[in-house]
Amino acid sequence: MGIVVTGHEGFVGSYLMPHLPGAIGLDIKSGDDILTCDLPDADVVIHLAAKPGVVASMDEPYANAETNVMGTIRLLERYKDAKFIFASSGGTIQESIESPYGLSKFVGEEYIKLLHKNYVILRFCNVYGPGSRSVVDKWLKEDELTIFGDGKTMRIYGYVEDVVDAILKSLKWDTGTYKLGSEQRYSVLDIAKAIGKPYTHAPERPGEITHQNSQLPNETPNWHPKVDVMEYIANGIGSN
Repeated sequence: MGIVVTGHEGFVGSYLMPHLPGAIGLDIKSGDDILTCDLPDADVVIHLAAKPGVVASMDEPYANAETNVMGTIRLLERYKDAKFIFASSGGTIQESIESPYGLSKFVGEEYIKLLHKNYVILRFCNVYGPGSRSVVDKWLKEDELTIFGDGKTMRIYGYVEDVVDAILKSLKWDTGTYKLGSEQRYSVLDIAKAIGKPYTHAPERPGEITHQNSQLPNETPNWHPKVDVMEYIANGIGSN
């Protein structure tokens, strides 16, 4: 089975690739822009590549849409007969979509459902783990924490190895949309207090979900997260 992984040098991709020997990786970091590069044959495509960042997408909405929407469409046209696994976001199902990034993921989902027959859409939670840009790992390395907004926003967290396990299991899942949710639902203040460092508040940043309570149930057939973010913080893994 030939597998192509886009964004294989990104955070999740770098954890996934060791589990897929022989898979072909495409990443802009290695010169393979999904908008222009040659696309090899494949039976399965795991599409992780994206222009990330809700705040950054507010400043560059065109660039965000170009990669996240048009890049996805190009892959769909090339891999019409392959199984298409798409890394989406739990932000697509919140009360309102507040950033071009969240919108690009929602639009990507809709194009997949419109143009493809054999797909798995994975709605990720807030993925953390060593090497991530998550607030958890960022704060574990900082001396003083900055909370944007009141910090009461509830978010769902998922350890990167658990998310990789879901991706691997999804190779056998039926066509559909799956929420990679869990019971790891904590406020930003909960995370800050668990880390135990001094913190200050700053104004909300445009595009971030700072006043909503994220909801993301686990709607998968056989996947269950194993690592809790509070245990991760207590063990200080991300600060190493």
